[in-house]
Amino acid sequence: MKIKDVYLSDILFKNFVQLFYDLTGIYLKDYKKYLVEYRLCKIVGPDKPFKTYEELYEALLHDTKGDLRIQFTNLLTTNYTYFFREENHFHFLKEYIIKNYKTQNYMRLWSAGCSTGEEAYSMAIVCHEALGNMVHHYDIKILATDISMDVITFAMKGVYHYSKIRGNIEDHLLKKYFYFDKDKKTFTIKESIKNLVQVRFLNLMDTFPFTRLFDVVFLRNVLIYFDNNEKEIILSKIYDIIKPQGYLILGLSESLVGIRHKFIQLPHSIYQKEV
Repeated sequence: MKIKDVYLSDILFKNFVQLFYDLTGIYLKDYKKYLVEYRLCKIVGPDKPFKTYEELYEALLHDTKGDLRIQFTNLLTTNYTYFFREENHFHFLKEYIIKNYKTQNYMRLWSAGCSTGEEAYSMAIVCHEALGNMVHHYDIKILATDISMDVITFAMKGVYHYSKIRGNIEDHLLKKYFYFDKDKKTFTIKESIKNLVQVRFLNLMDTFPFTRLFDVVFLRNVLIYFDNNEKEIILSKIYDIIKPQGYLILGLSESLVGIRHKFIQLPHSIYQKEV
């Protein structure tokens, strides 16, 4: 069998789309067919675990252990991020912490769709920079969640190649919060930062298990994967678990135009919950 003989039909593409939606709540548009075909070809084709896309689909339907479905989800999940991406949001977070920690008994921050952890650890560095030694005596924690077990495992390790770090973090922060391995050319997050972050699996379409309200939720470049109805459901659920006058932060290129929600819109894709 030649590689060119392995073909993803329109009908089978729609079957994969439906299965991915059932597993994640994310609906892939028709123009994503090339992406699906490209991602799945890593396990489909000559000398691969599955010879055809039909074979893979049948295996997914009969995957009683769930391991293959997890691999399928990981392959189709886009994970692109870096430390202090859209930096003004982290300036905003630092100002919020400095301004409010004395009047709040606790602070909870959430990196929703955390990918490989850069956003959550950037938030943790901000916490240290804002609170100094007080960070060890104040009840502040960061939740980082994603639907991809691959990126969750990566984020828990907190080890990043220098190419993911260089130019995005100031040198004094690198020396303060990372260990550098010269041989492997990797930066490892120090325990003082990792201890602030809990990395967990969570599908945004599932019931939220939270017992405390959040001060600030980062939901950046995540809603683009959902249709308008699902966006409204997610925004409503997040609104309910944010403190009064707390904040939701979206990606700078994102807009909620045409989406019903109860937040007050502020500059820079920041949204506030009313009292």
